[in-house]
Parts: sequence; structure tokens; C-alpha cells
Amino acid sequence: MPRITTSTLLLIPTAALCISVLWAASKFRGPLTLSITIPHGVEIHLDTKQSIIQVAAPKTPVNPLTHPSQQPAAAAHLPEPARSINQALNSFSAYESRVQKTLARKRARFSQVAALHRTLVDSLGYAAHFTRSEAAASTNSQFAAALSDHGRALYGMHRALPSANDVELVDLAFAHLTRDWSDDGAAERVQIFTPIMKALKLEFGENTAGLRVLNPGSGLGRLAHEISQQGYIVDACELDYGSILAYHYLVNATKSTYDHTLYPYVSNWVHQLNPEARYRPVHIPDVLPDPRVRLVEGDFLTEFPESASYDAIVTLFFIDIGQDIVDFLRNIHRLLKPGGLWINLGPFKWGSFAHMQLSAEEVLTLAGMIGFDVDHDSRQSIETLYAHQPESLLKFTYVTQFWTAKKALRS
Repeated sequence: MPRITTSTLLLIPTAALCISVLWAASKFRGPLTLSITIPHGVEIHLDTKQSIIQVAAPKTPVNPLTHPSQQPAAAAHLPEPARSINQALNSFSAYESRVQKTLARKRARFSQVAALHRTLVDSLGYAAHFTRSEAAASTNSQFAAALSDHGRALYGMHRALPSANDVELVDLAFAHLTRDWSDDGAAERVQIFTPIMKALKLEFGENTAGLRVLNPGSGLGRLAHEISQQGYIVDACELDYGSILAYHYLVNATKSTYDHTLYPYVSNWVHQLNPEARYRPVHIPDVLPDPRVRLVEGDFLTEFPESASYDAIVTLFFIDIGQDIVDFLRNIHRLLKPGGLWINLGPFKWGSFAHMQLSAEEVLTLAGMIGFDVDHDSRQSIETLYAHQPESLLKFTYVTQFWTAKKALRS
């Protein structure tokens, strides 16, 4: 029986395929079977005599995380979380080319300075900024490449698949590394960690052995580290793989304090008081991360089974990042033991994707409706900067809202 087979249906225009089929049908008098293989091993057979479409059972899929040599040819075919991991790895790998393009644009604009101004400009020594910035960026690039290599080995994704690079991912990772694990971030950490640690101590005292604390939206993990240092059993949960990869690198590839050097401000030339500020080095980590912290990778709403329970849940700059605040509050309530403590600190910086953009008062009212007993006496307004560059002439100050609440004992 004549048979036509193609494994590239998705790459052939529909019209051309139809013409090919009609031509083949005209050449053969017997029954004609068209066999089409589409991605992931699913086969569709069209028999012109019997008018039957058969769908073959899909072949067992290959896990691209454990079989990197058989990864799909395009990142779009990767399942999650492999797709997000691949994009984050590529973004770190592409840091060098991206920052060099940024500096090249600055150099191109500088080249347009009028010739009659050159003597004045040269006396400023402005051209030297490019040489210094390129050297600092090279240090960053080495760190980003080593981080990416570590991540590829950790997840078994040795072959990079093409993806759109997240321009902000690496910059945010550098900013959060600075905020969480450098001396530059110490003042910010004191502002926001102190009331949280005091609330934990007020509730549980010094006897913390066996007490379980969850920190969803843990970022680069410094708060989880500090809580663990007090003897609690700490689970940290994070969805962003830029943060996850950086945290793994910090935990697994750091031999001593201040082992890594970054220049997080090297491409930020605006709002500067003095020219040296952009070359300010940051040495991380100021302390070694606590290896007892367990990192849960993925969505806070889906990664925890019904059996999970905690004595306390600490949310820092977290409850305003999701689509539905009701989902977040219900899950916090579910995961707490009866009488368990919820500590929150954040600015309510809702994204445009949020289903509701509630005020602090509305969030607290909602919490009461869900089953929390809010301690209104615990409420504070705490002003804090966020990942602020020392000596920068620009400051963003959040007036964060702090409170504690307990899961009501009543059903």
C-alpha cells in the first residue's frame, strides 16, 4: 500500500501539505495512508479508504533535566520548571554581552561630544570611566558565568537552549545578594529583620527546639538564615529561579566569608554623588549561609501538602506579589497549626496583574474573615529603603506595615 510519511508537519504550510497529498492520491489507485509524526512521539494516521484517524499512544517522555543530551531543540518545548531554569541560566550566561552593549552605548554617546568641547572633557578624565567599568564588569561576568555553570551542573542542564533572556533577572540577583549578604545591606536588614525576630522571641521565648517556621518568598534567604540561627527548623520557599540559582551558588560554592566580589553599580551612572560610587565593590557573603535551611523551589500555593504544618509563618515583602491575596491568606492559614503565629512586613506594592489592590486595612479585615486573630497592638509603620546604593542621590522609601496574627483556635 503506498504510504506518505512526514515528521515535519508543523514546519510545512498547510496549503503545500494539501497539494502534496492530492498529488500523491492522483498517482496511486489503491488506498492512501498519510502518516504524520508530531512532537513528543504522537502519531496521527489518516486512511483515505477507511476514513479513520488513529492516534498512537505517546512515547515515554524523556526528562530533560536527567537526560541533558536529549533536551528539546527549543526552550519552548521544555516543561516547567525546566523552562524557567533554562531562561535564568541563559540570562546569567548572557550578562557579559549585555553589560558590554550597555557600556558600548554609553561610549557611542560620549563620542558625539562636540569637538570644541573635547579639551574640557578630556581634562575631566571621563574616558577613563569606560576602562574602569569594563574591568569591573569583567569581574561580574566571571561571577555570573560561574553561577550559571554551577546551576547547569546542579540541574543537569548542560546544553543551553535558546530563550529570551530576562534583562532584569541578573541585576535583581546582584541587588538582592548585596542587600542580603553584604555589609552594604546591613542597615536595611536591621530595619526589617529586628521587629520580626522580636515577635518570634516574644511568642516562643528561648526554647525554639523543634519549632517549625516557614518563610515563603524567601528571595536570597538571609531572613531564613537568621531565623534558623535561633534554633528553629526553617523551610524557605522561592519561585524565582534567578534568586534560587544565586542562593544555591552561595550555599554550595562558597568556602569562606567575603569569598566573592561584585560591582553591582557598575552600569548605573545616574544619580551619583561622586564618580567612584559606581565602582564600589561589594564582598559577599558577610556570613556563611546556614545549611540547615531547607529550600522549597516552586509556588507557595502548590508545593506544600495537606499534611504540612508550621508553628509560625513569616512573610516579608511577599503577600502583595501574587494574583489573588485571598489564595495567599488562605494558604498561610491552612499551613499554620491552630494558634500558630503569622508575622507580616511589607509595603502592599501590588502588581498590575493582581486581582485586587487592597489597602492595609482591607487586608487585615480579610484576614479576620479567613480566621486570623489579628493583634492590632502589634501594628507598626516601618520606613525602610530597598536595595539602596550607598551615596546614591535617589532613594525609594517604603512605609512598610508590620503586624502579627494567630490562627484562631476555634474551627
